[in-house]
Amino acid sequence: MAICDFPKTSSKIGQTSTSCLQKFTIHFRRPDTLKEKSNYSYRGEYGFDWLRDEYIYPIEKVDVDYISPINLVYLNKVVPLCKNPDDLREEYKRDIKNSITPYGIDYYPAWLSIFAYNVKGNAGSTMHKKGINLTLQLDEIDEIINDGTEIIFKPGKPCLKITPNRISISHFLKTPKKTRILDSDTGTPTINYYQLDSTINIKCFGDTLKEHEEVRVFAKLGTTEVEVGKLMVYQNDNIGKAKIVVVNVITEYDEKGNKIYPQAHKSFEYLYKYQSFNQAMIRTEVILGEELDLVKLSNVESNDDVRSFLNDIKNKTFMEDRYDAFTITERLCALYENYGKNRPEGGLVNEDGHFYTYLLFTTLSPLNGGLYGLASGKEKNWKFSSKLEYGNILSIFAKGLNDDHTLVHEAAHTFSLSHIFTDKYNKYVFHHGYTENYMDYAFFPTFNNSIEKKFNYINNKNQQVLSKKDNRYRGKMYSFYKWQWDLMREDRSIEKK
Repeated sequence: MAICDFPKTSSKIGQTSTSCLQKFTIHFRRPDTLKEKSNYSYRGEYGFDWLRDEYIYPIEKVDVDYISPINLVYLNKVVPLCKNPDDLREEYKRDIKNSITPYGIDYYPAWLSIFAYNVKGNAGSTMHKKGINLTLQLDEIDEIINDGTEIIFKPGKPCLKITPNRISISHFLKTPKKTRILDSDTGTPTINYYQLDSTINIKCFGDTLKEHEEVRVFAKLGTTEVEVGKLMVYQNDNIGKAKIVVVNVITEYDEKGNKIYPQAHKSFEYLYKYQSFNQAMIRTEVILGEELDLVKLSNVESNDDVRSFLNDIKNKTFMEDRYDAFTITERLCALYENYGKNRPEGGLVNEDGHFYTYLLFTTLSPLNGGLYGLASGKEKNWKFSSKLEYGNILSIFAKGLNDDHTLVHEAAHTFSLSHIFTDKYNKYVFHHGYTENYMDYAFFPTFNNSIEKKFNYINNKNQQVLSKKDNRYRGKMYSFYKWQWDLMREDRSIEKK
């Protein structure tokens, strides 16, 4: 049913009334395609988060409920990807400026985080000077016709520039109508919608946002105007700073006596600066040039700790034992605290009082190459709960040296983020391996139909292996959620003014 603002007097004969508004809502979405880049896919260039339908509705089938590595439950059913969807809904109502419920419908705005351009001080950046192109999605409540309705965008601050600032509803009707199903089992309810891909450009120019700000969206026909959507833009006046000290760990020499260096990702600096932590308004400084030569240090008579470590990593049993392998980062941390060039004042890496994160590149292959990287943490018990507190150091092993996901995933652990599928340490828990989030895994556990639906099987090396399939976002997992932006910015190793 349309909304009408009935005129006080009758319209003239032959003149169409323009005071009835059709019902619909407008949503901002991340583009799947860009007009200027035919093969585009999002790679973390800016922060964008929204409450995905599949997180709160039973849309996708999940094979296995992963509770822990030793607690897997056969599921094989369509469920919401978030295990506590009601809590997640409440999260996406937080920090919203002037919440709306158009036509009585719960509305969850998307979040955009971008740097300001043409401003003084360290808050400015050229990273988003051209603005960000976003897709507009119109969800029907009424069946929409071309009646002259305009969609108008009203930013909360003058520095938020929106181009264009209004769009005719006729543009949506030139695109194919699509349908979303919110319950894959029943086929209902459904939402009919239109999308204008990469249609609207948003930039922050000439000033910063001192608080989270809004872009309000109105539908207007004649004199009737109704708010039908909103975009939240993340505060960008106080930029966090992460200092990452890169250390090449030397654990072997070649036959000619030359050091064997880890062959690190050629563009990992770009990855940290422009494809990951920038989403949380964190600027990353990478400090290069340090090596920790354990072979050389082992020749010093008093360095028993170095020799012990080198002996252990040559031991196949040690390197293939899951518990022992997981101690490698802690032991490297202790060695760095004793011998590292850029260790913090006081010498303790995993303590307060400094703003450094230590990234150790190694040639090691623990668990037969199955372990790509590791950031260690310790459980701290509080009065009513426990929390995993990560340290300020991470190790990247041979298989992870050129893997985008590993390099960011492990660094994000040191900035307070846990796996999104871990029940114990997260407010919101997701099924393992079904999202594009950096803190998910690139596979999901499944069951082996040929072996009575077992979760594990014995491979040709007589090893027990988890049955698994690729996450459909594998190779495209470049997202952090808005609530993760908040957590990272509060981490002790992130410096803010």
